[in-house]
Amino acid sequence: MDTLLVLVILIFSILLFASDWIRIDIVSLMILLTLGITGLVTPAEAFSGFSNPAVITVAAMFVISAGLTRTGALRPLTTRLLKLSGHSEYRMILTIMLTSALFSAFINNIGATALLMPLAIEMGKKSSVSPSKLLIPLAFGSLLGGVCTLIGTPPNLLANALLLQHTGESFTMFEFTPLGLILLATGILYMITIGHRLLPERKSGTLTTAYQVKAYIAEVEVLADSKVVNKTIAASHLEENHDLKVRAILRGNQKFPFPHRNRQILAGDILFVEGSPQSILELHHTEGLLVVPEKEYPKDPFREREDVLVIEASLTPTSEMAGKTLREVKFAETYGLTVLAIWRSGAPVVRKVDHVVLRFGDVLLLQGTREHVIHMGQNHGFLLLGGIETSPYRPHRGPASVAILATAILLTTTGLMPIMLSATLGALALVMIRCLSIKDAYASIDWSIILLIAGTLPLGIAMEKSGLAAQISSVLVSSAGSLGPWPVLALLILLAMLLTAIMSNAATVVLLAPIAFSTATSLAVDPKPFFMGIALAASICFISPIGHQSNALVMGPGGYRFLDYTRAGAGLNLVSWVLATALIPLFFPF
Repeated sequence: MDTLLVLVILIFSILLFASDWIRIDIVSLMILLTLGITGLVTPAEAFSGFSNPAVITVAAMFVISAGLTRTGALRPLTTRLLKLSGHSEYRMILTIMLTSALFSAFINNIGATALLMPLAIEMGKKSSVSPSKLLIPLAFGSLLGGVCTLIGTPPNLLANALLLQHTGESFTMFEFTPLGLILLATGILYMITIGHRLLPERKSGTLTTAYQVKAYIAEVEVLADSKVVNKTIAASHLEENHDLKVRAILRGNQKFPFPHRNRQILAGDILFVEGSPQSILELHHTEGLLVVPEKEYPKDPFREREDVLVIEASLTPTSEMAGKTLREVKFAETYGLTVLAIWRSGAPVVRKVDHVVLRFGDVLLLQGTREHVIHMGQNHGFLLLGGIETSPYRPHRGPASVAILATAILLTTTGLMPIMLSATLGALALVMIRCLSIKDAYASIDWSIILLIAGTLPLGIAMEKSGLAAQISSVLVSSAGSLGPWPVLALLILLAMLLTAIMSNAATVVLLAPIAFSTATSLAVDPKPFFMGIALAASICFISPIGHQSNALVMGPGGYRFLDYTRAGAGLNLVSWVLATALIPLFFPF
């Protein structure tokens, strides 16, 4: 009975993680409480994840990554490396992936991607290369770099902690490196020769002379004295004169989606127009149309200001805006900025922007003063994409932050301290010497990931206690075990890759770790290759934007659609699967 109940919880967990209907951290807490209430695990076991070494280490690494980025310690090296690319698209992809991988091996993957993305976009602009040709390679580079060290990505740390829990053994800091470097070299070669040809080329209009953006859909109100009042869409010449398309008309409570060109425009109508931001902003002066970004703030408070910027900003995982609407947070009133339009999943959002529930990866077109724009970038989890420098808080502390990371790595590598202690000590040292404030340290931790890991770890315990893990492993062994452990490893790696494409990589490791251990026990072989396999497979999802946060972060700025990742990354995932299956047993014999 317990086995069946755990299986039902496991299936529902995967469905909820994959559907994104409920936040992953909420799903994780639901799993934890369900297991505790049903008695499948004890109350102590239900909450044991919060004291797991992997959870503590992941939190500490978030802080260390923030210390390095907040001090600007990596910026000089970043600039020098990217300058080496010149104007060749191939060299740009090579340099971007290498730089991203270098940083991702030691700091949080999403932090490395966020640090390099504005520079990659600017580099492409100067060489007339579309961002869509550079940002997926940037994300892929961060994923491949993360598998090169123990601290490079949470799945590595989780696999290490669970291996230690099951066997008393653990991975060393650079035990991942040889295989990781082979996968990295293969990934770069693939993207230069094949992958870049499969990437879309979505050239975009110019927002300012500093940055290229996509066509947006924005709302404009037809004023009583507008030149287009009582004219048809065709007679208004909005398309001919301004390169704008009317995608919908809102008249009171009535909406006309994709209106015919003979539809008449009346005073008071709200037009949803698609085009470049510059063209949209010119409408007030040329046609008597007013941009209406938020219903409760219909007037443009910035019209007479000279220091006004119009800039793109992407929501990062730490933004407090995720899951909320602009109306809820009273965005314009609270932050002094106006949201003109929203870009999501490679397309503009054709809805009233103040009613849109914001998600991680959304790109907002912001209008406001430079001071307010920079404040949003520094304090509210927005990544500015318009070449605006958000000056690092403590640049003179940069060398110290690098020294602290190096010391933490050295302490772990030499065996003087376990990674949990050295990482926590490093995080504390960064706060103590004021590389970042304690408030910044708390804000840098992605608590949804922490809750996800802590909440799903009890499910692994329940799978083992109920015997479900043993039963699943017996299916794997019976299907391919007669051929030896190698085919079973291949199946386990493939399963991890498929699960990671639809759910969190951390959850994938937690769910597959007990199966990996039971499988190794059944085959009477060393479980280390199996744990290495699921760690690597969970970290390198190239076929889906939801498989890793780095993929999701570049989706909006790159103008990507879901299938762009599948088209460009399926071959790389296949090659990585073959390489991992063939090479893991050579580095970690059965």
